[in-house]
Amino acid sequence: MRAHRYAWVIIGVGILVKATGLGFGRFAYSILLPPMRASLGFNYIQMGLLSGGILLGYLVFSFIGGILATRLGSKRVVIASLLCSSLSMFSISRLSLFFPLLVSTFAMGAAAAGVHISMTTLTMVWFEKRSLGRAIGIVIGGSGLGILITGILVPHFLTRGGTEGWRVCWLLLAMITFSVTVIAFFLLKESPGGREEPMSQSTEEIALPPSKSDNLSLRAICVVYFIFGFAYIIYATYFVAFMVEDVDLSEKAAGQIWTIFGWMCMGSGLIWGTISDRLGRRKALLWNNGIISSALFFPLFFHQPFFLGLSTFLFGFTFIGAIAVFAAMIGDQVGEKRASVYGLMTLIHGIGQFLGTISGGTLKELTGSFQITLFSSLAGFILCLILIVLGKKRN
Repeated sequence: MRAHRYAWVIIGVGILVKATGLGFGRFAYSILLPPMRASLGFNYIQMGLLSGGILLGYLVFSFIGGILATRLGSKRVVIASLLCSSLSMFSISRLSLFFPLLVSTFAMGAAAAGVHISMTTLTMVWFEKRSLGRAIGIVIGGSGLGILITGILVPHFLTRGGTEGWRVCWLLLAMITFSVTVIAFFLLKESPGGREEPMSQSTEEIALPPSKSDNLSLRAICVVYFIFGFAYIIYATYFVAFMVEDVDLSEKAAGQIWTIFGWMCMGSGLIWGTISDRLGRRKALLWNNGIISSALFFPLFFHQPFFLGLSTFLFGFTFIGAIAVFAAMIGDQVGEKRASVYGLMTLIHGIGQFLGTISGGTLKELTGSFQITLFSSLAGFILCLILIVLGKKRN
């Protein structure tokens, strides 16, 4: 019973860890890019390279972070990654030269990967299959909390700080991240009672039906997760630009529609993680990808603001949830090397994101419209659906 109660302390700290290390570390840059460029006098190529540094660091450290978590323990990697993240944000707040900033953004992206892999796999240790999806979903939802926090805090301090307001923002984010590092150091535990196994079934206070064994093979998860990364990053990267350039919405209106996505991400992981605990991972993923496909269908054929808002609602409702279900699938099948395996899967997922970003931009340049770009995202989700149907694990 005591282990069960402390498992929810792990969840609470995990939300803060994901909000700062991942939510701040990967997503704050896009908001701070315009004032940074204006203040530093950089061109868009240089700012794009700084953004690429974050993604490259994330990709490189995804697999390495998993290996380190397996060998050293997930808690140690969480603490080290958070500390690296806070130091990187602090450095960005003080630097003005391009190459030192590039090193700092790379380190921040690497730290985000370390946080994501190690905190997710630490959660796997504390929960059994029957409630693992719910637990992982709550923790992963912390990244949505980080996005919302940056959306609230950053504009406020930018307006008050003038041309150098972005430095104040990075400093504030660094201080918050360091505070969470201290909290994680004292409250996170490697496993219940020092063991490497999840809590026994008897410690569960809330009776849930046993998790169903309707799962994908690891090979199928690998392929589907790669395609999912390719498809979702196209929408996440280019949908706002599609609303502004193709649909002719104002930037303000497009931004208001896009905030729906951030709010929906908050509960997506919990909802779909719980659904996967009750219906089975594969069935939950089928429903998830069916709904997210409809999020692409609406803007391709209906350009009214209502349907654009419905699209972002459905995308935010499913996006984080799918990642939670994929993580739970891996947690169901992999034992003590779960961190290494999940790190490898995250690397493959990240490569899909990288190729999706490039492909989406290239299609826009070739066609002069985002229609084909979004259609390629829809095609990716439909392909995921087909592979989920065909990729059932053979027992």
